[in-house]
Amino acid sequence: MNKKQKIAIGINIFTAITQLVVSSILIIRRGFAAFGYYTMDSNIFAAVTSIFLIISLLTKKEVSERIHNFRYYSTCCVTLTFLVVITILVPMDGWHTLPNRLFMGTDLWLHTVGPLLNIVSFIFFERENTLSKKQPLLAIIPTIIYAIFAIILNLLKVIDGPYFFLKIYEQPIWEVIMWLVIIGILVFIIAFLLKKATSTKK
Repeated sequence: MNKKQKIAIGINIFTAITQLVVSSILIIRRGFAAFGYYTMDSNIFAAVTSIFLIISLLTKKEVSERIHNFRYYSTCCVTLTFLVVITILVPMDGWHTLPNRLFMGTDLWLHTVGPLLNIVSFIFFERENTLSKKQPLLAIIPTIIYAIFAIILNLLKVIDGPYFFLKIYEQPIWEVIMWLVIIGILVFIIAFLLKKATSTKK
């Protein structure tokens, strides 16, 4: 096991534990409704892929391509969480909400620490790039799955939102579609840049 792999294990142990603990706290507080938040779902996804990465590094010489791909997808998801907060939610709610969104309570771990550490680990310390050209498109799939379930649950009035662009009864359908397209494009850009970053690292 080389130095990079040891650092990757350390980062992923820390992020997996913190993401799962904080997610558990939210589930206890909010019950089933907690799963309506993309933020929590993406962090749990990242924690699970971190666990598989750790097991793989501890038992094998190299991380498999499949695990690497899922680490890529989950890193794209938590990166989206971080960027949506900064580029959409905070501007909509007012910039005075930025400290609370990024640095307070559970948001510190799910909006900031978790995403940033996943990005650093994936780019600098995990497996060398083996991502195919189709991977940026495949990276959008988890977000599409979330959107489908969220819209269905909003239609059935099981949940409300929880994000303004998912509140289908409070805005024209074209606005919902517009926001989903914007977010889909944002995921693709994130995925493309992460792939580019790993392909150019030394």
